[in-house]
Amino acid sequence: MMTIQNVISTFEVGQAWSFTLFVSIAFYLYVSIIPIFTKKIHTVISLTFSIMLLLALGWASHSASLNEWSGFIAHSLHFLAVTIWVGLLLVVSWFSLNHENWLAFLKWFTPVALGCLLVISITGYFLVTLVIDLTSYPNSWILPYGQSLLIKHLILIPILFFSCVNGIWIKRKIQKDPTFNPRNWVKAESFTLLLIFSATALLGQQEPPHDIGAVAGSNGMSKLFSTVYSESISLPIDAYMDFSMLGTLFFALSLCFLCFAWIATVKKFSPLLAFSMSILCIISMYLGLMNSVVF
Repeated sequence: MMTIQNVISTFEVGQAWSFTLFVSIAFYLYVSIIPIFTKKIHTVISLTFSIMLLLALGWASHSASLNEWSGFIAHSLHFLAVTIWVGLLLVVSWFSLNHENWLAFLKWFTPVALGCLLVISITGYFLVTLVIDLTSYPNSWILPYGQSLLIKHLILIPILFFSCVNGIWIKRKIQKDPTFNPRNWVKAESFTLLLIFSATALLGQQEPPHDIGAVAGSNGMSKLFSTVYSESISLPIDAYMDFSMLGTLFFALSLCFLCFAWIATVKKFSPLLAFSMSILCIISMYLGLMNSVVF
């Protein structure tokens, strides 16, 4: 009991958890009692609750603990942009009744998504620089945090692919064929976005590599890294890229899988096939990097 009390009263994570708990209870009671879609004021209050929860998450983040105000603002803006982009995408793809107004939806959603992607890129770059020195980014791959961060960045490749498909190709397709239903393709993009959420969740459970050597010495190397990397590691850790034949073949294979995903799109195959090709693209790119880095 004393430990729980100390965590809640002393640590920012504990304080943010307490705040999140009480706001969540109040938010749940509010939406359970009041029909929030009947009046705009109810919707505004609900959005206020959501923003409070978002700010609590930014308050408890690694970046806020490292650089209080800039880290808090950057993380909050980063998560806000993700919430707007992904939240709209999930609701429309899974809960829309039909696709009759899809062109009108894309007309305003595409620039919103591009703006969110720009904010995510800028704030994401800043957040990474708070945790690790970008020049030592490959060095962090020996740690669980570095592996999670690398996988998260690789997942961005199919996300950008599906964004182009849903924002450009589908728009042209609907203009030519109004009966075309794009929701399955948007669902495929939403599955890819859930993957990056999983990688982000893993990051939140790992120790940031401020001192890679010290973290590796105390916590050990990543089990995933130890499984796929068979070469010896020399100290001090100073990783560099040396593109081997095997690594180059994996990179070429990843491009092939991305091309297959595009062919599956153009030929109107199942979105599940394009999603599967995207997963194989990520795996191939990862193996290409692991077979090209030298420590």
